[in-house]
Amino acid sequence: MRIYHRVFLIILFFAYLPLSSQFVFAQNTDNLKLDIYSKLRDRRCTTMSLDKCDCPDAREMKAYIDALIETGVSKDEIFYKVAKKFSLNTILDKQIKAQVEARLIKEAGGKRPQIVLEPSSINLGQVSKKQGKIEKVFKLYNKGTAKLIITNIKVSCSCVTTSLTVGKNKSPYFGTQGAPSGWQAVIEPGQSGELEVIVDLSHPAIAIGKLIRDINITNNDIINPEVSVRIEGEVKE
Repeated sequence: MRIYHRVFLIILFFAYLPLSSQFVFAQNTDNLKLDIYSKLRDRRCTTMSLDKCDCPDAREMKAYIDALIETGVSKDEIFYKVAKKFSLNTILDKQIKAQVEARLIKEAGGKRPQIVLEPSSINLGQVSKKQGKIEKVFKLYNKGTAKLIITNIKVSCSCVTTSLTVGKNKSPYFGTQGAPSGWQAVIEPGQSGELEVIVDLSHPAIAIGKLIRDINITNNDIINPEVSVRIEGEVKE
């Protein structure tokens, strides 16, 4: 009986071992995800790290990171890939950010476009829905050494439309669907364009209270492939 008992225990041990290993692996994976999330932020969220955010953009980034982890991509490589896909500014950890930035610059070979928007945000102050449409203009610079190619401009609300003018070329007005496939605008090194933003305060999507609307620009700057500007304000009746 003792022999049978020992055999039974051995069989039970080896049957349990794979389950135990799976549990430890899952636990390690969860810890890795949380560690990576804590060092990142959503492209448009400036108030919290990715592990504390559950907005649509944060969920998109988390899904991308989770897929990389599942395929065995290393931690350092994940930060690099996230920066390249979303933006270097998504990295909160200064040391990691500096390392990734150096790698991206080296990869670009010293010749790259550099997108700069001035200002990065505009505060309308207190405004009334009765004011209707308000127009603001952001300057969009290429401070790099290669052509800056804008491939999409997309707004966060149907109450906003935007258009980019480069030289004598003015784009159509874009909304929440962004630019049509194949559209692009080119800004030469040292040149600039004007991003016109129109906010319709009378639009049903504008509620009384705090106003925050983003305009997102997709481009070929390897450091900042997607940048955004923001319109803020306080809406009254």
